[in-house]
Amino acid sequence: MVSRDRSKEIYEKYDKFTPGGIHSNIRYFAPHPIYFTKGSGARLWDVDGNEYIDCVINNAALILGHGDPKVTEAVKAQVESGLTCGVESELSYKVSQMIAEMVPCAECVRLSNSGTEAVMKAIMLARTYTGRDSIMKLEGGYDGWYDSAMVSYAPDPKKAGPRHAPKSIPEPVGGLLKDAMKHTLVMPFNDLHSSESLIKRYRRKLAAVIVEPIMFNVGCALPKDGYLKGLKEITEANDVPLIFDEVISGFRVAPGGAQEYYGVKPDLATFAKAIANGFPISAVAGREDILRMSAPGGKTGYGGVYNGSHVSLAAASATLQQLRDGKVQNYLNHTTEDLANGFKAIAEEVGVNARLQGLGGQFQVYFTDREVVDYRSAKSSNAAEFKTFQKAMLGQGFYFLPLPLTHHGISYSHKKAEIEAILSGMRTALTEVKSAS
Repeated sequence: MVSRDRSKEIYEKYDKFTPGGIHSNIRYFAPHPIYFTKGSGARLWDVDGNEYIDCVINNAALILGHGDPKVTEAVKAQVESGLTCGVESELSYKVSQMIAEMVPCAECVRLSNSGTEAVMKAIMLARTYTGRDSIMKLEGGYDGWYDSAMVSYAPDPKKAGPRHAPKSIPEPVGGLLKDAMKHTLVMPFNDLHSSESLIKRYRRKLAAVIVEPIMFNVGCALPKDGYLKGLKEITEANDVPLIFDEVISGFRVAPGGAQEYYGVKPDLATFAKAIANGFPISAVAGREDILRMSAPGGKTGYGGVYNGSHVSLAAASATLQQLRDGKVQNYLNHTTEDLANGFKAIAEEVGVNARLQGLGGQFQVYFTDREVVDYRSAKSSNAAEFKTFQKAMLGQGFYFLPLPLTHHGISYSHKKAEIEAILSGMRTALTEVKSAS
């Protein structure tokens, strides 16, 4: 049995002054979190000396692998320059220019620090541009820890109304503005007919429609053929700006993100995660006429001492240079397909109803015999069987989260040996699921 005594010891001390012993609740594992000491390539080591193949990859922020040499070299050089934050440099310009060259919608770019910040600022821009207050988001969509976005993030389907016209459900999280519910409407993913009906009905109050073009925050639900193109046509016809939340998909499925991969250009887009291989930076990109309103003296503000901090800019520059030509994304897309095919063969052999859905190195395992196309189909998968699967994977040394509706992944540093090991571990875990059923 794997020992995590040192992690337990740290937790018992840490929890006394940091609730839960963690600074993001997603990192909590019962009965205590795991504390790590080192990452290299596709692997992690914890304080007890246990080695893991990393299948969380910094919650999708890691695209090249832990300790990528070019990123590390760039960061060390930037530290030696003495510049940290609060001032602009030529590096600020160069990173913004790279994003503009890679992302189809990016006529202008402004930087921030996290996905949540980017979403907040994109919505502020849309409200300023339209003069309207409300937004429409996806049921089950996670667009950050922001009052307007934290509506119907993980609703109880029994309380959320019909699938074609879901209700806005408050999250059971204290401190969120109850009034946010009045200005956040909800629609289903992958349902153009329902989306068109809802957008038409509320067009006069909508500042924006914001969607993950790939619903990675329910694991991985891919858009149906024509869905994103149709959504763009509907929002355009109803004079409502379309925002793609590409915090996860950005730079990962293609150099220009999901908008390049699917050939659909939104009005605004938000980016974070893979942009700097794990260093904190995010961006809002999109139409110049909308972003220009946030210029000094414009109709809305755009501030932040740490926006475009120089260590993160250095990491972003070194990362984006490696992502420009599409080699990394092609590898991730093909390897994810291989992983899905290998998993399917194993599940059929073992006799378990399970599927692995993914793209761009991001994936999730669902215990269901139906394709997951939206929040409700993801929610209907067997959570108890996933718990057994995750526990078995973790016990074998594969870092998996105990969350049935989140995304897992691989990086560019996950090579053939790691993929074969993951599939072997999945065979053992699926066998345990079968035995427990």
